[in-house]
Amino acid sequence: MLVRGLQVVRMTRRSRNKALASDVIRAFIYVRISKDREGAGLGVERQEGDCRELAAMLSKSLGKRVVVTEVYVDNDMSAYSGKPRKNYLRMLGDLRGGWGDLVLAWHTDRLHRSPVELEHYINVCQPREVATYCVKAGHLDLTTPAGRLVARNLGAAARYEVEHMSERICAQKLAALSRGEWIGGARPFGYVGAIRDPYGNVINREEVGVKLVEHEVALIKKAVRRVISGESLYAICKEWTAMGVETPRGSKRWLPSTLKRILTRPRNAGLVEHRGEVLEGVTAIWPAIISMDEYHAVRAILNEDHRTTYRGSRSLKWLGTNLYICSVCEAQMRSAGISSEGAGGVKHAAYRCKHGLHLSVRADPIDAIVNTYVCTRLAKHGADLIEVRGSEAVDLRTKANSLRARISELEDMLGEGELSRTAFLRQRDKIMSKLDAVNTELASQATNRVLAGVADAPNPPDVYLAAPIERKRAIVDALATVTILPGNKGRKPRHLADDYRDRVHIETKDAA
Repeated sequence: MLVRGLQVVRMTRRSRNKALASDVIRAFIYVRISKDREGAGLGVERQEGDCRELAAMLSKSLGKRVVVTEVYVDNDMSAYSGKPRKNYLRMLGDLRGGWGDLVLAWHTDRLHRSPVELEHYINVCQPREVATYCVKAGHLDLTTPAGRLVARNLGAAARYEVEHMSERICAQKLAALSRGEWIGGARPFGYVGAIRDPYGNVINREEVGVKLVEHEVALIKKAVRRVISGESLYAICKEWTAMGVETPRGSKRWLPSTLKRILTRPRNAGLVEHRGEVLEGVTAIWPAIISMDEYHAVRAILNEDHRTTYRGSRSLKWLGTNLYICSVCEAQMRSAGISSEGAGGVKHAAYRCKHGLHLSVRADPIDAIVNTYVCTRLAKHGADLIEVRGSEAVDLRTKANSLRARISELEDMLGEGELSRTAFLRQRDKIMSKLDAVNTELASQATNRVLAGVADAPNPPDVYLAAPIERKRAIVDALATVTILPGNKGRKPRHLADDYRDRVHIETKDAA
């Protein structure tokens, strides 16, 4: 395969070797660039051009015509990362097969930055007397001990340079994190991404990861409120996909796992995270999207151990699934189909106990009774169902800040040698338990706001009946405990056949 610019011309090995005279040296060009931001291949094109000029110079100095028979390109691929370089490995295979006499590269670090890779390369080239020429490093004669020594020294120097650069970059990133700065990565949903000029330079560096994207911010705020109000991630993802909202990576299909990562990330509340840990005492330079209470609330909901993500095509359809309680064994009721007229009869949706067949009841009349109860209570009490506890929340936040300050004091004492590591861990674990309890209480206050926007609406019953099923379930759970009772033996009188009030017990809850 010959590469001229971006045009690829394929030749079979038989036709290529027939076309070459005995005084021709078959040369391979290997080019690589670690990061190609634009994907245009400009870096590798420049390397290839320099290598072709080197081939022309070698034709004059060696007295034989150096013909480039193949160009191997690994674009946007690091030699230090350890990931396999497909075309580099293909080049080694072709060298083993005797299809090349000489390798041209821009520099030795384009070929390898690992001593292990270098030794492998030497083992391939030395027995076949394959020469290596670099635009910047000159001739590497791997057939002599002196040449191999030079190659190994260059390889060791390249490895040192990469490791030193890695340490320096890590130190710079940690310093930036301590200042609350964003250290890069994929564009965070809700914030501006990088805009590049035709040469790949970022032209909005001060805005990247800091400036808000208003329509995405509105989506995040609304999604957080909907999750706190009891809606599922699946329902929100389905809506965003239908709206054509793109994910941070450009996909138009939203998955619950993607949405969960976005809604629970600390940056939404103006917190700085590093390797899964929130940095205490660091204030982010980007603006927060949600309040600290909302952040703790949505994390408490979405990180519950018993919470599962449904991956099928269905969404929740029935009000009482996993919400109503069986009076016989106190297990939750699940939805099921039941025949009311024997085998092959008309089927009605029903609730059945998860633990067996000892209790079942038709779903529609039970849901109608529960909806009537909720609408009656909303119409009677309205906004009075929403309890405002602002002063208590302030006290809890103050307590949480005091506990965090205490942890910082313990860390300083450990650093000063005033506290042993064992004592530090013991004290920190105690404080962390208290802090978790405070955060849970703050989260519970926020999650109890499921009635906001419904109970305080001009006509609460109408808003409730028009709400999504997830929101209805959350409101029912906030207002009442619904228990399903076993039916009486024998048939009901005809005029009471559709009366299911004897099959359900509703116990009132305090809403907030």
